[in-house]
Parts: sequence; C-alpha cells; structure tokens
Amino acid sequence: MSDYTIERVKTGIPGLDELIEGGFPKGDTILIAGKAGTGKSILATQFIYKGVTEYNEPGVFVTLEESPILIKRNMLRFGMDLEKLEKEGKISIVDLSPSKEATPATIGEYPSFDLSGLQAIIMNHIKKINATRVVLDTLSIMAYKFRSRDILREEFFRLAANITRTGCTLLITSEIPAQETGLGVFDIEAFLASGVIVLYNEKISDTSRSRSIEVLKLRGSKHSSRIHSMRITDEGIRVWPGEISPGS
Repeated sequence: MSDYTIERVKTGIPGLDELIEGGFPKGDTILIAGKAGTGKSILATQFIYKGVTEYNEPGVFVTLEESPILIKRNMLRFGMDLEKLEKEGKISIVDLSPSKEATPATIGEYPSFDLSGLQAIIMNHIKKINATRVVLDTLSIMAYKFRSRDILREEFFRLAANITRTGCTLLITSEIPAQETGLGVFDIEAFLASGVIVLYNEKISDTSRSRSIEVLKLRGSKHSSRIHSMRITDEGIRVWPGEISPGS
C-alpha cells in the first residue's frame, strides 16, 4: 500500500460514503454531533451493526446513556438484531448507563479525574472479539464527571488515542445543547476528532421537519461541503448525496 493511500472503513450508512471518498479513514476518531432527536445513536449503532453484517468487522458499542435493552429494542424496528450478533460474539455491548446498578466491579469505571478504568474495559472487549470498530455513546454524559475542562480534554484525548492505536475506528456521539448554535460546550473538534459529522432535524413549517447531515471536517479526505438530505427509514439512516438541504 502506498504511503499516500488512506485505508477506508465503510460506514454502512447508504449514501454517506459517497460524501467522504468511500468511508472514514481507518483508525481515526469521528465525532457525531447533533441536538436531541437528530439520529446520532442510530447512526452510530448502524455503523457497528453493518460493520459485522456487511464487512465482517466486529465492533464494541459502549453505552453511557441508554440501557442495552432499549438499544436492542429500538434497533429491531430497523431490522437490526443486536442480540443475535452479541450472542455470536461479533459485537460487544458495554453497559455503563446510569440504569446499571453499581457494584464493586463497576464503581470507578469512569471516575472524576481519569478514564483509565473505562479504557481498560474497552480494551478488554476489543481484544476479546478482535474488534475494529468502537462506538462511545455519548460523550456528553461523561463530561459532567469532570470539574476541569483541561483534564476533560486531556483524558478524552488519551482515551481516543489508545483506542485508535489498536487500529480501531472510533465514533463518539455528542449532544449539542438546544440553545447552542455551534457544536456545544466541549469544542471537541479542536482537540480530539479528526472528523466531525453534524446531524440536523430542523423545523421548516408548523407541520414538518427536515433531516440533514453535514460533513464539517474529515482530515485527509476530500469531502462534500454541502448539507445533504438524510432520512430515518425502515432500514435505518440513509443519506441522499444528490439532494441538497434547503438553505445549504
């Protein structure tokens, strides 16, 4: 392989790869940002599911917000049976959601001043199933555990670097607060992610909304600079590369 060739990881999101030269650069950290209800978790979970079913790439899904039971139930409506893949050892769902009852084994998995415990857990799951894809859903929940923004940045950078050093491609979701117009309070794109994908669900009239997607940045890639139409279909998220969202 040439030094100038970037190995690509197909997203499993129909239409998205056409906007990013065929997929995410392998081993990169990609931030999936958006306000509540834009489809961040669906996109991230679809990335893991399709990685196994279409590209034979095992994946680890770390949930810090929603319980695995709800994630599995919600994805079944798109025909994605996570339970089956988990039993087959092709995906691993790591439950660090608030609903999980704390035990001596789980206390301190992401403590206030470092993420070494969380990192050890993720690394163990990567090794166990030989994962090449990892999702962390959602960054926003973890950030409340840190009083210092500098420590927050340092710890997230270290966590992401150690995960991607294994060769895994890492997707991290982050919720943009409703009142924010940028990417939220974390400024993650400035220090952590080599790629930033933003999802929108904008009200266009009293009775309808329009979903869209924007590749805000993707280092090492020629990507679309437009905002493209996106829909949540019966089979998950689909992007229409030829459809430009109004106002983009």
